[in-house]
Amino acid sequence: MLEHHFWENFRKWVPHQDVDEVYDIEEIGFEGEKGFAVLLRPDHFQEEKRSEWALRLVWDRVISYTVTDESYRPELWVSEKTPDWAFWAFYVSETSDHLTRFREENYLVPEDTHHFFICGTNLMADILSDEYPTATFLKWDSEIR
Repeated sequence: MLEHHFWENFRKWVPHQDVDEVYDIEEIGFEGEKGFAVLLRPDHFQEEKRSEWALRLVWDRVISYTVTDESYRPELWVSEKTPDWAFWAFYVSETSDHLTRFREENYLVPEDTHHFFICGTNLMADILSDEYPTATFLKWDSEIR
């Protein structure tokens, strides 16, 4: 999925005041009655800045989602045109190319739908939902997966 106008259509989103700058997407998907969840493992490039807290985002309603390997999203590769504020993991848009096309092809999309974009160091997730997720933190260890 190519976003031709990413930096014009998206804005930085802070899901919680304590989020880290960099995460890996560990798990993503529907969890039955619990909703749609994304588990993010802290992965700051500088070890001393890496948090010990994993972030879990949960939506009750998700209209659509797509997961992509980060190497297949050339519109997000860093260049001299990349804004300074762009080195972040979370973005949101109401006017993205993807959401616009999705609305054209699916007439039942709620008017207040948002395109959430999570930019992990390993995977990227595009999530369409008409609500913001709840954010919780979990002490990271290999057992929480």
